[in-house]
Amino acid sequence: MTKPPVESPSPRVEAFLSGAYPRIRRTTMALGIVGTMATALWFGWRRGLGLAAGAAVGYVNLVWLYHTSALMTQRMIAPAENPPSKLRLVLGFAGRYAFVMLTAYVILKSWPGILASFTVALFFPIIAAMGEGIYEAFASGKTSSAD
Repeated sequence: MTKPPVESPSPRVEAFLSGAYPRIRRTTMALGIVGTMATALWFGWRRGLGLAAGAAVGYVNLVWLYHTSALMTQRMIAPAENPPSKLRLVLGFAGRYAFVMLTAYVILKSWPGILASFTVALFFPIIAAMGEGIYEAFASGKTSSAD
């Protein structure tokens, strides 16, 4: 069986899709800022601090994941002479989990009352990515009907 040729996206679509990661980062930061202010106003400064800490850890985890995934992709498609090392990739992925677990342990041992707000904020990058997916689905519907 032969596969039909895959049509490459237009430059406009390519530029739109390549902006997904910066939009996810901005949305994650906005959720962290707005969520921290709202939590501090309604539930007190300690829970607001917990949410801010969770948002910061979630954001660092997102950026770290992006860069490590880029390294893995680079290793797969790089010329044989200079790919990133396997150790660097393993440490990149394992280091993320160690960072999140160690930070969560230290924060939750120090202030056990902020468990809920800290945990909720860890999901901000996931919420931002889901929002980006919905945004792209609606935006691509507009683009395909306009083309």
